[in-house]
Amino acid sequence: MTHATIIGAGAVGVSAAHHLAERGIEVTLVDKGHAAGETTGKAGGLVFCQLHEPADVRAMGYSIDFFRDLSAAENHFTYHEVGFLRTGTEREHSAFEREVSMQQNEGANVRLVDPPEISEIYPTLSLDGVTVGTYAPGDGYADPHTFTTTLLDEARAKGVTYRPGTKVTDIDVSDTPTVETEAGPIQTDTVVIAAGPWSRRVAALTGVDLPVKPYRAQALVTTPVAFDIGTVYDAHEGVYFRSEQRGGLLVGDGTEEVESDPDGYTQTADFDFLVETSDVVERCLPVDDVGIQNAWAGLCTATPDGRPLVGRPVYEPGSDGGPDDVVVAAGLQGHGFMRSPAVGHAVADIVCDGESEYPEWRPDRFDEHPGDFDIEEMLKLDGKHPGLQ
Repeated sequence: MTHATIIGAGAVGVSAAHHLAERGIEVTLVDKGHAAGETTGKAGGLVFCQLHEPADVRAMGYSIDFFRDLSAAENHFTYHEVGFLRTGTEREHSAFEREVSMQQNEGANVRLVDPPEISEIYPTLSLDGVTVGTYAPGDGYADPHTFTTTLLDEARAKGVTYRPGTKVTDIDVSDTPTVETEAGPIQTDTVVIAAGPWSRRVAALTGVDLPVKPYRAQALVTTPVAFDIGTVYDAHEGVYFRSEQRGGLLVGDGTEEVESDPDGYTQTADFDFLVETSDVVERCLPVDDVGIQNAWAGLCTATPDGRPLVGRPVYEPGSDGGPDDVVVAAGLQGHGFMRSPAVGHAVADIVCDGESEYPEWRPDRFDEHPGDFDIEEMLKLDGKHPGLQ
């Protein structure tokens, strides 16, 4: 293995380029636009280990260490380690207990907290109805665009060739794999598909039917407020918020659980989302009639079981065969930026060694074609804990 061509210069694609270059692989990174120009650039930048699956918790252990190390180097990137608190009512209590136990078993620094401790952590937070929380002090946030461009600079210094404005038109996976682009062909040894919401369309060029669906997620930034607060996810209401560097609050999660067209979706936030999330913020924090400074929608990509697709794909889910010279890294369920260091590391392991430490993410895990499937927002507890009423 001497050369890999990566399609997509978001956080996942750039991370894959960086990790492959570290392993001595020659890399060409192409994007029809520019680095972090689409999904990554619209991400909220949350970084947290409090996930529902053991593999994801392990992945976040690697990713958080990666963010810390990159932040400590001399560059423009900063990882803001402000902590991440999930709050819940008695309805969420048992689910929180089970998840914290699993997360601790996977090495995460997280604990259950009661209302008095929550008040010590975030004194400005209203605890009306809150009976339990989970808290990870090492969680935080970072700017996805700055992360991606900073890591791209490091990757290019390691020899990665970056070709923005290069649209892929076809992929030949015969004896000599070739990525056809509007700027000419690229002969390669392995093709890595990290095209975010466009990954299914790109994979189709290789004959692969990738079971992923793009969907909208919304966020807003308020006008400045008179306090700072780390990241809070209200598990009962399904809304998160945190302080922004410029004094306002970043607020999400306006997930729309229906499929969207990546070339024709609405990039402005819905009015109902603005009203509902503003109401939650005003109930939880000491703000009155907070203004909205900016609001937008970006795309995430879902899979049938909520787990990423990272590895060598099969031509048809449930079949045995697939293109030997293709690796996919898609279906990150809205958690692509924060998991991108671990996903990039996994891609490098698969290309160089044939497997990664995340077998749960293998694209060939489906026994049969999943057909149509429901899109499920991944922060919420509903659907992950059958007994949750």
